[in-house]
Amino acid sequence: MQSISGARSAQGMESGFKGAASVFKNRRAVVIAGMLLALHIILAMVLGIYLTQSVKFSISFITNVVTGYLFGPWMALVTGALGDILQYLLKPVGGYFFGWTFNAALGGLMYGLAFYRRSPREESTKDLSGEEKINFRVADFLSVGIFVVLLAVWFFLPFLDVTTKADASAEREILNAGTAFDYISGAVGESVSTSPKTLAVAALVLILAGGIFALCKKRVFVILSGVVACLWLLLPMYNDRKILAARSGFVFLCLGFAACVLLNLFAVLHERAVDAKFLLRCFFTMLFVAVIVQMLLGTFWCVLMYGKGFWFYFASRSIKSMIQLPFNTVLVYYVIRALKQMRVEEIAR
Repeated sequence: MQSISGARSAQGMESGFKGAASVFKNRRAVVIAGMLLALHIILAMVLGIYLTQSVKFSISFITNVVTGYLFGPWMALVTGALGDILQYLLKPVGGYFFGWTFNAALGGLMYGLAFYRRSPREESTKDLSGEEKINFRVADFLSVGIFVVLLAVWFFLPFLDVTTKADASAEREILNAGTAFDYISGAVGESVSTSPKTLAVAALVLILAGGIFALCKKRVFVILSGVVACLWLLLPMYNDRKILAARSGFVFLCLGFAACVLLNLFAVLHERAVDAKFLLRCFFTMLFVAVIVQMLLGTFWCVLMYGKGFWFYFASRSIKSMIQLPFNTVLVYYVIRALKQMRVEEIAR
């Protein structure tokens, strides 16, 4: 019986791959994939933000995820590669390098292998016990409390110090110091770095947004706002570490946002409306793309293109990839769930 079951599984996998290859004969599928490719280019060119010379933040990958979900790994591989080539032709940044096309194609292939004809299973939330409902309310109250504390931290605790450039032969001299509010109000005076003021504004906006989402019990949006806050705070801080020194307020803000992410992610995972197995599938897929494609291969291509040591690029790319990982995981899960609910897969075929 076990051998028969394994044979059927292998046969189903083979037919699935053949179906994914035959999708190129379907005109409707090709047209929709082309539209998703165009959307990918628009998102990459309009919404893509270069956080450093070689580190870019973008959500354009989600179109490749959708292509992989609807049409399989081979279509996603082709559109991933074409997306990188067309983006370069429309908006060249430096010279063309095949490594980035390979990364885009590999990412598309992985999305297709992981998500083709797979979607989260829906379960009813009406059967939640009273104890589980109370636990979810506690998570919401704790999140609101954390954001209130973060708002107080933003106003009253030391945020960042702007110093002279780090030098092994001399100690740093503090040029500007104060709370996040001080940097916005101008109480610290003229600063040689605009990063503290920019980060202070971003932190305030995300604290208020996270607090509102927590009050409205929108746990997924609390997670997303918390991840964005960590990304926005930590990566610029890492890049400017030679002239910026973190103080207690900055540390508490990062820890507070991270605590809200973990708290709400824990609550979401324990709700029966969430398919934990599919969420883990999303997580491990995005983890593979982050580690293999972005951190290792991406860093290797940067070394070949720009020179310098491997670790010079690896550290910043790793921080960006790991901080963005929860955001990407949740985004992929809910986009695929929305496509399933709207029955887009049936329309696309």
